[in-house]
Formats: sequence, structure tokens, C-alpha cells
Amino acid sequence: MTDKNQDSVYLPGLNALRFFAAFLVIVTHVELLKLQLGFPNSWEYLEQFNLGGLGVYFFFVLSGFLITFLLIHEREKTETINIKAFYVRRLLRIWPLYYLITLLAFFILPNFEMMQVPWLQQFYHSNFTINLVLFLLMLPNLALALNPAVAHAGQLWSIGVEEQFYLIWPVLFKRAKNLLRLLILLIVIVLGVKVLFVFLLSKGVIPSTENMLAIKKFIAMSKFECMIIGALGAYWVKSNSIKILSIIYHPFMFFIALISLPLMNYLSPEKLNDAIHLPYSVMFIVIILNVSTKKKGLIILENKVFNFLGKISYGLYMYHMMIVVFVIQMVAQIHDEIGVMENILIYFCSVGLSILVAWLSYQYFEKPFLKLKSKFTIVKSGKI
Repeated sequence: MTDKNQDSVYLPGLNALRFFAAFLVIVTHVELLKLQLGFPNSWEYLEQFNLGGLGVYFFFVLSGFLITFLLIHEREKTETINIKAFYVRRLLRIWPLYYLITLLAFFILPNFEMMQVPWLQQFYHSNFTINLVLFLLMLPNLALALNPAVAHAGQLWSIGVEEQFYLIWPVLFKRAKNLLRLLILLIVIVLGVKVLFVFLLSKGVIPSTENMLAIKKFIAMSKFECMIIGALGAYWVKSNSIKILSIIYHPFMFFIALISLPLMNYLSPEKLNDAIHLPYSVMFIVIILNVSTKKKGLIILENKVFNFLGKISYGLYMYHMMIVVFVIQMVAQIHDEIGVMENILIYFCSVGLSILVAWLSYQYFEKPFLKLKSKFTIVKSGKI
């Protein structure tokens, strides 16, 4: 799969996993938007299994794994890290679509009545300026901590978390003499800050004002630890940590990781819900390594369909909210009641249109930026 003298890195099966994660988020938001639009829904049931959270946590872990894997490979190949090129690559891959969705959500879609989500629309004007400024500053997670979500752009909070992490990660990586020690230190610091803030808040040392509670939410949403766990996976693979990998690659460990995902949130005590992303992240890195780096991974996940769907998964994640609203409103106008057949139609059209729009976006909007990005790419991620 990789060689330190190669200019390309390809890890099989990851495109399929990307699509599965995006699909979980779409399913969750279909039910959430049906709730917000006043239609029968299964939101309360899905929330018990935290399907949307599963998808987002997976993206965080995968991002930390893949980017750190590529950084290690770049350092092996060039004996350094080109930080400027790293930032340019992130900007060209993430920012164009991020700011397009921001433009649509703030200035275009609110002008169409059928694209409005009434519960969120009531906050549109009162929070417009502060939300817009925070979105433009790549702080959508802070906007979501302070205010209700911006219709059609609520999903951007996770993009903000990733960009904030990658603002500092390549700098720390380049300076680190011992990567494992750095990763352990980082996860201790991140979790320590979170635990300390919650403790001080619970003891009244920090007053429970509205602003402090918003900061608590912002800190909780910054799931840097998920990306660090992903980075640990990259370190174990690239350093060939046989003892750790022998545990991760054991079939029983892979089985436990798979069956625990739908049950963990449902069965865990309520007091542990704020930390549920940690065991999820561990299970995700087990799955990622088994699928993409084990000699005999899940070959079934490596095919043209999944590769295509994974390639456009960023667009699926970014566009699906507005498409789901459009589909629900259209179905509601045609049918008086939302029954079984109407729900099937909503899901079929939501997923199908999301795939279509994401593909069109990839082909005609994102590709020019990706071609420019390739000029700053030192280690390519994709088919060799």
C-alpha cells in the first residue's frame, strides 16, 4: 500500500467507510428535520443510538488518522514537513464548499418560503450578524454553542472543529521529536481542560451564566481527542507497533468494535454520555485499521460504487441538509399525510438527490480547486 519512496499513498476501503458515515448523518437529519418541520418522525428513537454522532465522530477519527499518516509519510520522504503547502491544501479542499454553503444558508435559501425551517427561522434575523461573523472566521461551532443552528448550515460546526485542530497540528507535528509522547500529552491536556472546566463549573468556581454554559458547550463540541486517537492509529501503523497492532488486528477485537457501535450509546449510563465519543473513537480506529491497513482487509468494501460515493462524501455531508428540507416540503405538498410510502419516498429522494448534487458539485465546482491543490501535494492520497 505504501512505501516511503513513493509519492502516493492508497488505503483501501476508506471510501466505503466515508459513505457509511455520511449516510448515518443523512438518516439522522431526515428525522430531525421532519421533527422541526412538524411531521411524524423517529427522531427520539434515533437519538438513543446517536447515529448522527457516530457519523461525525468517525469523520474526526478518520481525518486524524489519514492526515497524520500522510504527514508521517511526507517526513519519511522529504525529511521535513512543508507547513505552508499543508495549509494551502486544506484551504483548497475545504474552504470553497464551506463558504458556498455559508453563502447559500445566510443569503439565498432564507428567501424561499419552502426552504425555511420555522423553528430555526425565528432566530435568523436576531442572530444574523454574530452568526455570519463566526462562520466567516471558521468558528461555526462557536456560533452553534451560542445560538440555535443556522438552517441548512448546522452541519458546518464539525468542519470548524477540524480546521481549528489543523491550524496547530502540522506545526506541533513538525517540531515533535517523539510523536507518541506528543500525542499522549495532547490528549491528556485536551481531556484535562474539559474535565477541569466542568468540575469548576459544577463547584460554582466558574459561575453558571449563559456565556459560561455556551463556553462549556463549545469546549465539549471541540472533539480534538477524536482526531488525536486517529493520529495514534497512524503512528502505530507507520511505526509498525507489533504489540498494539496484533491486538487491533485480532478478529475478535474487530468483531467487538462492530457490534459495540449500535449499542454503546444506548446501553451506557447517562453520566458517561458526554464522554461516549472516546470509546467510539477507539472502536473506529480499530475498524479503520482493519479495513485499510490489514493485509487481508474487507475486500468487499473496495469497489467502484463505494469509491465513487466516498469520493463525493464531503459534498454529501455539506449539501444534504438543504436537500432534505426541499424533499420533505415537496412530499408534504403532494401528500396530505406522511405515511410509510411517503417516508420511503423522502429517504429515496433525499439520498438520491444528495448524491446527484454532490457529484455535480465535485465535477463542476470542487475539481478546479482540487487540480490547483495537486500543485501543493507532496504525498498524494488515492489510487496509485
